[in-house]
Amino acid sequence: MRLQTSLIPSLHKATHELDASGRATTGTVTPKASVATPDADTAGTLSREPAAEDFLQRAKGFLKAEVYLTHLDGQTVVCKDYRRYAGTPAALVARWLVRRELKMLSRLAGWTHAPRAIARVSPLALAMEYIPGPLLSDAQLDPATHPGLCQQLILVVQQLHQRRMAHNDIRGSNVILRDGIPVLIDFTSAVRLPRLPGTAGVMRMMRRFDLRHSLKLKQRTLGLPLRPREARLLMRSGRLNQVLRLWKKRILPRLKGR
Repeated sequence: MRLQTSLIPSLHKATHELDASGRATTGTVTPKASVATPDADTAGTLSREPAAEDFLQRAKGFLKAEVYLTHLDGQTVVCKDYRRYAGTPAALVARWLVRRELKMLSRLAGWTHAPRAIARVSPLALAMEYIPGPLLSDAQLDPATHPGLCQQLILVVQQLHQRRMAHNDIRGSNVILRDGIPVLIDFTSAVRLPRLPGTAGVMRMMRRFDLRHSLKLKQRTLGLPLRPREARLLMRSGRLNQVLRLWKKRILPRLKGR
């Protein structure tokens, strides 16, 4: 991954973890004692139906989940709920999405920069750790902190890749700043990078996709200029531009019900 590690020279050791003060520390993070792989079935009972003010996301469009704050066994959790599809053909896909995201988060158990999976509260609903803090897209940031935050975000993405996983949906609304430290959320589109012959090109493409979107956040959300090497990473071929335009202008709006 020569291209990745050369983006920010100071990030030459991507195995470093970030502590709460934003400084890099070496070594492997030991999972917290409370971290455990959730059971495939329900591990608790939600305390109540969510009120209007509890909702973080309303389901708009095809196969979109309701996301809201609730309580599970006395603790505040985020519930990703596809139960509106119960009894429909879409429930089969929704059930698979819940299992898949549960597996992705379980693989990241103990990592500072992803929420902890708590329980699969139903075949169509997943409870996750509540991460307090603003979304990167909504945060009121001091411009003086932008360069350090950008370096942290790129390092977080590289750490995810080292765990052989790609997020595939890096954007401001999928990054929470917990005490100023980036935490990635919404692993619905995440994939496990395979260790198979002939997959190096696919792995490289997915990593570049994540890094490209991280650099877009640097440029558009944080308002920082790109270095020449970073700008080249954002350049796309004409054919790729056509595919992305078709996805954004034709396919994605229909899936979102627009």
